[in-house]
Amino acid sequence: MHARHGMLFGTALVALAAALQADAATLVPVTPPPGATQTIVFGINKHAVITGSYIDSNGVTHGFFGPLNGTYTTFDYGNGTTGTAARAIDDDGNITGFAEGPNYVVGVEFFREDDGTLKTIEKDGAPLDGVAQGIIKKDETSTGDYVDPDTGVRNGYLAKDGNYLSDVNLGRNVYSTNPRALNWFGTLAGFYYDPDGTTSHGFILKNGIVQVVDADDSGTTALEGINKKEFAAGQVIDSQGEPHAFTYDNRTGVFTTIDVPDGSPGQQAWGVNDKGQVAVSTNSGNSYIYCLKNVLCPRGGRTIPDGRSWTHAAALHYGRNGRTSAKAAASRPTLHGARR
Repeated sequence: MHARHGMLFGTALVALAAALQADAATLVPVTPPPGATQTIVFGINKHAVITGSYIDSNGVTHGFFGPLNGTYTTFDYGNGTTGTAARAIDDDGNITGFAEGPNYVVGVEFFREDDGTLKTIEKDGAPLDGVAQGIIKKDETSTGDYVDPDTGVRNGYLAKDGNYLSDVNLGRNVYSTNPRALNWFGTLAGFYYDPDGTTSHGFILKNGIVQVVDADDSGTTALEGINKKEFAAGQVIDSQGEPHAFTYDNRTGVFTTIDVPDGSPGQQAWGVNDKGQVAVSTNSGNSYIYCLKNVLCPRGGRTIPDGRSWTHAAALHYGRNGRTSAKAAASRPTLHGARR
């Protein structure tokens, strides 16, 4: 996986004097698929159906989905690819993801319909090469990024029913644009890289306005999920190169760490459903569903110690008048109700 996938708050977090204590949370362990040596859950829908990837004993990555009790369906994109990553699932059971292979920089992007039909996401007749991740039930709208075959730059895009619609333009001088999630109202969340190609920032794109979301001063923030209440999840990387997960409430501007007590040095937070349940993975190969105290969590969870909460000046949440950052160039179509 790309190092920027998973990204925390090194020394800058410690320096945040305004840190507050969060409510206790619940952590539900995810049952691994049979034969899995490592499991990564990337998405969860409102029915508590999860999707993700697992690695088998031969080192091959497969996609899977199903309820938390472990009665999963597994699948592979095939067609000469070597691994399948299922990255998001909507409330109807449609899935987006990508499949690695020797002919792709990242992987060929796909849309898997709830009836099992796999469709390759294409632009101008050519398969998109990158990460397909966010998807919502409304019009089966999805988002992700792709490598431009002419320039090598990674651009963001929107799709509908697995068909490319338009690029996502943040209207900023960036090295790459990487949308990772969208909600019912068409608000996008993800991250972008500065022109130096090494510094990343989270972003929320709402009504054509770009909001920069930095959890700290490390230049490693990535947002991976967002729900209709603008409750988001993501990660940053510490000075040792380990990713650390957080949630971010855009209504209040408050970040909260997700500290998984399984002995792993790093954690990553991914998709968020509209109930506020978050898909979390650790670099020990385990996955969980994380819920705040006031969120109804699936059964089988346990209370974990409170995470740390804080605000950061670079996280510019929206004000009454719309917001405080540069206005993005128009992306078509307008969605109403619109790291690898």
